[in-house]
Order: sequence, then structure tokens, then C-alpha cells
Amino acid sequence: MRIFSLDTSFSFFNFSVIEDGEVRLLHYLDSSRKTLENLPKVLSDQGIDLSGFDAFAVSVGVGYLTSLRIGVTFMKTTAYLFKKPIVSFENLYLLGRFTPAPYPRVPFLKVSTNIFYRVFEEGTYSKVRLHRGEEVKGYGVSLEKFRDVEFLKGAFYHPLFPFSAYGGIYACEFLKENPEGENIFRIEPLYLKPPV
Repeated sequence: MRIFSLDTSFSFFNFSVIEDGEVRLLHYLDSSRKTLENLPKVLSDQGIDLSGFDAFAVSVGVGYLTSLRIGVTFMKTTAYLFKKPIVSFENLYLLGRFTPAPYPRVPFLKVSTNIFYRVFEEGTYSKVRLHRGEEVKGYGVSLEKFRDVEFLKGAFYHPLFPFSAYGGIYACEFLKENPEGENIFRIEPLYLKPPV
């Protein structure tokens, strides 16, 4: 099975090609240009023909809502046009699941002025939470770009965490049990804050 996986959570975006559960291509781009400007050009430059994939995966956040909406809409439209299954993934879950850190493991990401996190205990994990000043205990897991965030005393910072690659691997596992994928019309970016 060949899966195209896309993450547009932050100012950088990344996509991966997963074949039979293994990462065959990872492309990462941090640019001042907008995702909508970059995405078609980068796919063309990399020779990516989306019609040749068996399934698709897309990040639903947490992250910047405009870039997430662009990525989610792009992938849902692609899956719909090619009549292929699609699987969504959430980046805090991936950080918590795929980082071998002590429990309780607390993956966190900063979006604008907000810190979003989950708490992973052995065998269970919490819902995504918005930090509102409460004390959180555990071993933090995040990205190097968030090292200055004052949240937890002990933390591991990934220099790069390819959300699209781990999301594609997650999608491969998901599709083994659910070959039809997710309901395309229920995939939406992760909204945790009420609208202003």
C-alpha cells in the first residue's frame, strides 16, 4: 500500500510517501511563503502524482487553523476526487506515542500564545488539553523550537519530528483494520478554543 501523508500544522509543512509501512520519502519545508503557494509547486517539483496513491493521511492539528484548514481541505478533496481512503492524525498523539520517554509523558506544542498538551500514562492517554495555568506533572516532549516555553521542568525536544512520516505509519496501521478509511466528511481540524 502506498500512502501520501501531509502535515501543515505550523509555518513549516512536511509530506511523506509511505510504502508498505516504511517511509520512502520525507520532504520538509520551512518557508515564508504560504502553504497554499508552496504545496502545488513543491509537489510538482518532487514529481508527486497524487493519483498514484492507494490512500491519504492528513494532520488535523494542533496548529495554526488557516494552514490546517488548507491541508485538510486539500487532502479531503484529493481523496474524494480519486475515490481513495483517508485517515486523519493528531500531532500531540504522535509525539506521545512515538517518543520513548518516561511516563507520565506529556507531549506539548505552542500555538500562538497557547500551549496544548496530552498526558500519556502507560497504556492510556488524556484528551488534548489547553493549558490554563494548572500544574502538570510529567516528562515533556516537544519540538526544539518550543524549548523556551516555560511549561515543564524536564523535557525532551526533537530537533525535527516528521509528523507526516509518523502520521503515514499510523494511517498504514489504521487501514489494516479499517480499509475504507475515515468518513471524509467528518475530518476537521482540531478546534479547542471557542471562536472569538
